[in-house]
Amino acid sequence: MSISDIDVVENQLDEVTDTFVDMMRKVFDECPEAFDERTSYMDWHAGCAAAGDDLREELNKVIAKFENKLHQGEY
Repeated sequence: MSISDIDVVENQLDEVTDTFVDMMRKVFDECPEAFDERTSYMDWHAGCAAAGDDLREELNKVIAKFENKLHQGEY
């Protein structure tokens, strides 16, 4: 079992991911003209959600990496 599977840690990682997605979505809201002809509101929001999913996966990988190093006695 990875520490990222423990409810407390999992909730914190979800919170980090959700905060990232929310902040990135606000970028469009705060400066929509910066996105003219590059992406739509809906596409940006969908992209933010996809980026959040990727971030969550990467966070799990980073935690697993350090757990492995700890278990292997590298610290």
